[in-house]
Amino acid sequence: MQINIALCDDDEEQVKHLRKLVCKWAERKPFGVNVAEYESGEQFLFLYPDHPCGLLLLDIEMKGINGMELAKKLRSKGDMLPIVFITGFSDYMGEGYDVEALHYLLKPVNEGKLFAVLDKYAAGRERPREIAITAEEGMRHVPVDSIACIEAFGRKAQVRLDDNTAVMCSMSISEFEDLTGFIHCHRSYIVNLRQVRSITENAVILETGEEVPLSRRLRSEVNKKFIEYYTR
Repeated sequence: MQINIALCDDDEEQVKHLRKLVCKWAERKPFGVNVAEYESGEQFLFLYPDHPCGLLLLDIEMKGINGMELAKKLRSKGDMLPIVFITGFSDYMGEGYDVEALHYLLKPVNEGKLFAVLDKYAAGRERPREIAITAEEGMRHVPVDSIACIEAFGRKAQVRLDDNTAVMCSMSISEFEDLTGFIHCHRSYIVNLRQVRSITENAVILETGEEVPLSRRLRSEVNKKFIEYYTR
């Protein structure tokens, strides 16, 4: 598991302090932690669509677009990126309910309280798992178990979900190959074994009813993995 944490604050010293704390928290974790820094709400909005982010530590009092305005812009697009507000004032807490903030931390940020919030977030990532994908309309968080299959479209990929909707993203299919429980059934397709109903000679039948091509070369391996998945 890889966790991508973004720090958005126009106070350079505050960013250094937060990075130091996050890196200290990450030292004893069994997963990778990547930390990105943004000096303004405008910079975050501009770069976010092309940079994976799983958790945003967001200062409220910033010049230009403040943290609350940034959160509202994300929510207006349907983006439910987990946000932890950081503020020197408790007055904003009531307003934060409107944007479903994960938590509030008051300045100066207490190490123990920050670690507790990060632990809570990390535990939630495991149950259920989510993946951040770069969709055409921006970054989107998708539960891994809801993915039925992924089809390659040149350097892009289409993620098809179990509700029969599809998301075209600017990520290549190779970026999904390491997902646990997923397997190539064709050079252009990866399927989620959890979503497989049955396997025929030439196709993988998904729970959605879709038939995904099964190559002769991969047929034996797909059958083996399918059996292992449901008998383990």
